[in-house]
Amino acid sequence: MKRVFPVRLVRLLSEVTGIHHDPDRHYLLDSRLSGLLKSFSLDSLEDLGLLLERTPPDEEPWLAVYDAISTGETYFFRDRAGLDLIFPSLVRSHPARSGPVRLLSVGCSSGEEVYTLALLALVAARLPSVLLEGIDLSSGQIAKAREGVFAQRSVRLVPPGLLERAFIREGHFFRVKDELREVVRFSRENILSFSKPANSYDGILFRNVIIYFEDSSRKKMIEIFYRLISPGGFLLMGSGEFLPDGGAPFHLESHNGIVVYRKK
Repeated sequence: MKRVFPVRLVRLLSEVTGIHHDPDRHYLLDSRLSGLLKSFSLDSLEDLGLLLERTPPDEEPWLAVYDAISTGETYFFRDRAGLDLIFPSLVRSHPARSGPVRLLSVGCSSGEEVYTLALLALVAARLPSVLLEGIDLSSGQIAKAREGVFAQRSVRLVPPGLLERAFIREGHFFRVKDELREVVRFSRENILSFSKPANSYDGILFRNVIIYFEDSSRKKMIEIFYRLISPGGFLLMGSGEFLPDGGAPFHLESHNGIVVYRKK
C-alpha cells in the first residue's frame, strides 16, 4: 500500500522554504527525506516533522533537509540567451551605486551560473569591475560552488577557447582559475529571510527556480528583490518565466523576446 506523505511536514517545508511540493511528487520527498531518519535516530517522517518544528531553520536537521531536497541540476551557459544580454544591455554604464557592479544569483546550486557570469565579464573585459554572489539553501551545493571544480558535463557548452583560458584541467575535471574565483562569493541563505541592505545589487538572477515556489512566496520575493535592487537595476528570469501580477512594481522590458524586470 502506498504511504501517504505527512501533510504537516509538507506544510512546514513550505512555510520555511517557500517551495511548493506537488502531491504527485511527494514520492520524491519521501525517498529523499527517509534517508535522514537513521542519521537523526528517528522512526518516521512524522517524527522528522516534529523535530523540525522545534529546531531553528539554520541548524541541523534543517541543513540536512535542504541538502536532501536540492535538485542541483545545472550547467554552464544554461539558458544562454538571457545571460548574453547582461553586460551589453542590462548593466548600466554608470550604476546608481559606486563601486563594482554587483550581481546576485538566487538558487545558485553548485555555482555554474555565477561562474558563467564571471566568464561573460572576462570576455567583456569587465572582470575587475564586478562582484558576483550566489546564494542557495543547500550547504552541500554551496560547498561545491566554493570548490569550483566541475565535470565535463557541466562545462560542455563552454567554448573551447574560453574553457582553456578560464579553467585548469585536472584529469576528467575542470577547476576555475583564481582570477575568476576572486570576484565570486557564495553563501547559504534563504531568500525569504535575506537581510542585505536596500539597493545592494545592480542585478538579480532568479532563473529556473520560481516554478518551485508558491504564489504567496513569489509575491514576497518580488518585494525582497525590489528592495535589494538599485534604481536602474534589473531582475532576470528564465525563458518563459514570469512574476505574478505582472511583476509590479517593476517596469517590464523586452530584449529580443527576453523579458526583463527593471527597477525605475
